[in-house]
Amino acid sequence: MTSDTFRCELSIRFDPWGFADDAELDVLLPLPSDDGYQAVRDLRAPEGSEIADAHGRRRLTRLKRGQTAEVTARIETRRLRPGDYLDLPPPGPADLTSGPMTEPDAALRALAKQSLRGVDEEGDRIAALARAAAGALRYRYPKDARGAALSLKRGWGDCGEYAFVFVAVCHAASIPARPVFGMIVAPWFRTPHVWAEAWDGTGWCPVDPNLVREGGYLGPILETGGTPEAHIGGLDPYRVVLSRHTGLPWPGAPGGRSATVPPITLAIEGIGPVTFWHEAPRWRGRPVVPFLQLPWPNIRHPSKATPLNWLRRHRAWRFQVRAPSRRLPRNPLVWTDLLVLHPLKGLSVVMAAPFVASAVPVLAPALEIVVWAWRVLFPVGMLRYLQLLRLRSRAWLRLERALGLRATAAWARRKLKERTG
Repeated sequence: MTSDTFRCELSIRFDPWGFADDAELDVLLPLPSDDGYQAVRDLRAPEGSEIADAHGRRRLTRLKRGQTAEVTARIETRRLRPGDYLDLPPPGPADLTSGPMTEPDAALRALAKQSLRGVDEEGDRIAALARAAAGALRYRYPKDARGAALSLKRGWGDCGEYAFVFVAVCHAASIPARPVFGMIVAPWFRTPHVWAEAWDGTGWCPVDPNLVREGGYLGPILETGGTPEAHIGGLDPYRVVLSRHTGLPWPGAPGGRSATVPPITLAIEGIGPVTFWHEAPRWRGRPVVPFLQLPWPNIRHPSKATPLNWLRRHRAWRFQVRAPSRRLPRNPLVWTDLLVLHPLKGLSVVMAAPFVASAVPVLAPALEIVVWAWRVLFPVGMLRYLQLLRLRSRAWLRLERALGLRATAAWARRKLKERTG
């Protein structure tokens, strides 16, 4: 194995019974598949009807009351560098047509037009649009609604909203593009994540607008570059792709929203209010899943909000990474970032150290070194974390917006000068 590949065993477990009181439940499971970035081996999933299309691979299974669904596979991923392409078919209708949350409105079309002034090459156009999407938002998790037009108006969103804005401006510029839903599976940094892919005329290249903006901090954690260019056409080897596009067709029996449901309703741009996991909403006349990153059940009979069900809801899904080919980042300086990203783990060790040292005196010297190292490294990590907080602040985004058009125009002029000599 080289530093350009990563191997692990991935497990995604889904337990919907904290939410559902159905006797049987249809669940749509996302399944990872080969795409030139990842190779999938020994895939195991509950039996059911399998679907493979432009959106990826997935399986509709039926769970009896109390059963859980678990998807496991051995995954090998590889680093993609600018100029590398995914092993996927050319654009189809779904890549040229906007779906829920990616429909460009007048403001998104204006952003695309402004960003592409003086930029002609397809690869440069994608890069300019990625920078525009990255500069339009600051990171903040949306709890009430999702969609590119709304997020651009608000000026904030999470990784999914960055991807939706990028796809929307690409479609406004007639560039095939789509959001990608998956997971970051580095043992030291695991989280659901959304990025995008765009067609540059030759092949599909990955684009992560969230990291175009925040890669200076998050890039080294994922052992990739910290510059925006590193995340336009390049991809670190610590991701698993689960599905592509929004508005995936629901293959089961259509079902409406129940009268009484838990409060997990989001306003989905282009669809309206959607009660997640409790309906298959309609998009252009057909039942769909807004996006498929976690398994999607169609719950018809919600369970009561008992204390036991509340606990089960918080453990409805879990993903685990076993037997990773690497457990820690190669750069020791990144370890200070991990202390900040996982503060409770470090703090629990520091608080427990005196008790362990008194109980087992022979461990006292080693524990003292550990506590001393934490006291030195944690402030260093906090200083680095200020960089991320700055990028996520409202005041900094306003300053960037004031200077953004000039910066984009200067970048376009520099690229044109490089081509013409």
